[in-house]
Amino acid sequence: MNPRIRLVAGVSLIIFGFALLGWAIYAGLNPTVPFETRLAPISTEAAKDVEAFGLGADQLQKIEVSAKDERRPLATGVVARDDSGRLTPLVWRNQVTEPILFSDASAEDATKVLGAIREHTPQDAVVLAWWDLSRAIRLVARRAAPIDDAQARGLLLPATWSAAAGSERARWGAGVPASFTEVFTRFMDALVDPDETRAVESLKKLADNKPGYLAVRISDVWKLAAAQPQKLFIAYKDFPSSGVSHGLIKSAQQWLRDEKIEGGFAVEPMGGATRLHYFQRKSDGDRLIARLLPFSTSLPSPPTRLSLVYQHKGWWIYRLND
Repeated sequence: MNPRIRLVAGVSLIIFGFALLGWAIYAGLNPTVPFETRLAPISTEAAKDVEAFGLGADQLQKIEVSAKDERRPLATGVVARDDSGRLTPLVWRNQVTEPILFSDASAEDATKVLGAIREHTPQDAVVLAWWDLSRAIRLVARRAAPIDDAQARGLLLPATWSAAAGSERARWGAGVPASFTEVFTRFMDALVDPDETRAVESLKKLADNKPGYLAVRISDVWKLAAAQPQKLFIAYKDFPSSGVSHGLIKSAQQWLRDEKIEGGFAVEPMGGATRLHYFQRKSDGDRLIARLLPFSTSLPSPPTRLSLVYQHKGWWIYRLND
């Protein structure tokens, strides 16, 4: 081969090698996002379905989460924006078994819960809840709800989609001052604290010693586990069923024994199945969040520093006692 040709070929291979290296570095820093989140103006018909929230159509948007290889959306919903530009999920419907970003919330259920918060709490009440529900409480229930998070921790994403977590957390955390980050961490720490008295005192400080209330959902356990995996671990198993029955619970308990799982569990109807939420570690059942929700470990030792004031499906509202 002509020396000149060999030189050109060698340089070309070097350039090609650097190009491949550059592409690999770019791909590592910019991994392919497995889905797309789209926001669009809400239609007149869709706005009618959520008019009970009392928000103007200009505040509402339709949201859709889709994947390239799926014909139908993975999740759809209705979101609102507050004056700071923060996105608030009001209605959410997952089209797949594993929740995408948020757990299901119909317009009817969300309206009932937010209306109940307004009805069962005084005007000067402070309601503590996960950041997404807190935004809805401020917008719709018109109650003080100081919890928020600039990092939008606790978004529900499949483990294989971790590459998308950063961009989604940036989307949902937009408009939130960084000062909320430390407050939200204190809120999570209280929920995973096994010492009820200490946890409630922390929550009362977050409520600024005003009439304090706490709103929780079963999905909050999953959000906590996603945000603080070193402190809490939860898993699930689905059983075919048209509803929760005594026989099904016995089957679930037998499955837990067979698997040598000693943690507490809770059951939740999921369409044509029943989902068994369970802690693999026995100690996780002692945490405040587990005692506030219908886990088996909460039955022998219900909370004494909080009083239940309202419950609807997977939502539970408590008053912080003195």
